Amino acid sequence: MEFMLSHKSVLTHRPTGFWTLNLLICTTLGLISAGSRYHLHESLTRSLLIGFTTATLAFCLTSLLRGIYLKNIAEPRLKASFLGRIFLLTFTAAFIHGLALQLIIVRLDRTSMLDWRTTQWAFHERLYIFVLLLWVLYLGWTFGYFWVRAEFIVREETRLEAMARAEAQKMELQLLRFQLDPHFLFNTLNGIISEIPSEPSIAMEMVGELSSYLKYSLDHRKELLTRLSAEMDATAAYLRVQKARFGDRIEARIDASQSARMRFVPSFLLQPLVENAFKHGFATMPSPWILGITAETNGNHLIIRVANTGRFQSSSPEGGVGLDSIRRRLEIHYPGRHHFTIGECAGSVVATIDLEGDPCNE
Repeated sequence: MEFMLSHKSVLTHRPTGFWTLNLLICTTLGLISAGSRYHLHESLTRSLLIGFTTATLAFCLTSLLRGIYLKNIAEPRLKASFLGRIFLLTFTAAFIHGLALQLIIVRLDRTSMLDWRTTQWAFHERLYIFVLLLWVLYLGWTFGYFWVRAEFIVREETRLEAMARAEAQKMELQLLRFQLDPHFLFNTLNGIISEIPSEPSIAMEMVGELSSYLKYSLDHRKELLTRLSAEMDATAAYLRVQKARFGDRIEARIDASQSARMRFVPSFLLQPLVENAFKHGFATMPSPWILGITAETNGNHLIIRVANTGRFQSSSPEGGVGLDSIRRRLEIHYPGRHHFTIGECAGSVVATIDLEGDPCNE
C-alpha cells in the first residue's frame, strides 16, 4: 500500500508538464482535423469549428482518462492484466468523441441547408469510421501516457535514491568528524596534564594554542570541505601546541604552493597524520624530531605529503581512528580518484595523499 501511495504522490507532484504536453497534443490533433477538412474544400469557418471541437473533446476525454488511470490503475507500468480495462475505456472515449463530433457536423449541415442524408456516408457509417480512427488515437495516447509515466517514475526514483545516498554519506561524514575531534582532544589534554606538575607555564601556553585550534574546529564544524590553506593554518596551531610542549626537540615545516593552498579538501585531513607522527613515529626515534608537510599540484592532481622521522609500524596505521577516518572520507569525496599510502623511506615515515580533481560536495 505504501508503494502505491508513493507512486501516486510522485505522479501528481508535477502535473504542469502533463497538462502542457496534453494541450499541445490535442491542439495539434485539432489543427490536423481543420487542415484536412479545409484541404477537402470545406469552408474555413466550418473547418476551424470542427477542428476546435475535436481538440476540445480530445483534451477533456484524455484528461478524464488520466484521472481514471490514476485512481484505478495504481501500478506505474502497464501490465497485460490492465489491457481489458484500457480497451474498454479507450473505446468508450472514442465512441463519445465520435458521436459528439457527428452530432455537431449534422447540426452544421442542417444549418448550412445541406442534407446530410444525401452525403457519401450515412450517419452510422461515418460514426463507425470516426470511432474506429479515434479508438486507435486514444489507444496510442494511452500507451504513450503509460510509457512517459513509467519513465518519469524511474527518473524520480533514481533522483530520490541519489538524494538518500548523498544524505547517508553526509551523515556518515559528520559521524566520522565527531569521532575524530574527541579523539584529538583527548590526546592533547593528556599532553597538557602531563606538563602541569613540572612545567605549568608550558601547559598554559599549550592551552592557549589549543584554544586557537578549537576555535577553528568550531568555526568549521558544519563544513565537510575547506581550503587547504585553512587546513594548514589549523595544523600549524596544533603544531604550536606540540612545540610549546617539546620545545627545541621538535622542528616542523609547512610548505605549500599557492595553487595547492586554494584547492578544497576534506576538513581535518592533515591533523590525524600529524598526530599519528607524534604518537607512533617520534616514539621510535630519539629527538630532535623533524616533521614536514608539503603540498603541490600536478595538473589536476593535488599531492600532499606528511613526513616525519621515525620508523614505520605496520600494525599501527591500519587500526588508528584518524587514519581510518581519512580513508573513508577519501572514498566518499574522491571515489576512484585518490591514492593514500604510508611507508618508510630513508629513515622517515611518509604519508602521501594524491587527490585527482575536485572533491564531491555531498
